[in-house]
Amino acid sequence: MEYITRKGYEKLYQDFLQMESKIIEAHKKMGESAKRDNDLRENSEYMDLRVQAMYSLPEKRKQLFQRYQTAIIIEETDDYKKFDGTKVIIGSKVQLIFDGYEEEYTILGNEEGNLDEDIISCESPLAQVLIGKKVGETIDFNGISIKIISVKRI
Repeated sequence: MEYITRKGYEKLYQDFLQMESKIIEAHKKMGESAKRDNDLRENSEYMDLRVQAMYSLPEKRKQLFQRYQTAIIIEETDDYKKFDGTKVIIGSKVQLIFDGYEEEYTILGNEEGNLDEDIISCESPLAQVLIGKKVGETIDFNGISIKIISVKRI
């Protein structure tokens, strides 16, 4: 089960659609490579392209489609729709105090984490500890005291 934002869901679909053109391009390059060198057994470029066109890219397309079909859009979950600002959910911005230092993290989908932007995946250890906790609670995470100051929806 993969959680994803609506924006991430749309990007996932675009990635899936682009995979078809990548497969077509690999087939085209295979043909060009075959024209240049008739002995295909000795043509490593052709063999690499063949593996991409016949196996790697179709498998990636299949995986993207499966992710797209089974993804749960965060903004459509009951927790998100019924959010009242009292507890941490997937799709929330959480203001925390880590041993006296204030931090803010956004908890998003499984593949959407980006620590440079203070976005953590809902599968990360920190998110797993925070999800379901209420504003005002203090929790222990790896020996660090964390207090939840506020929670907002994304």
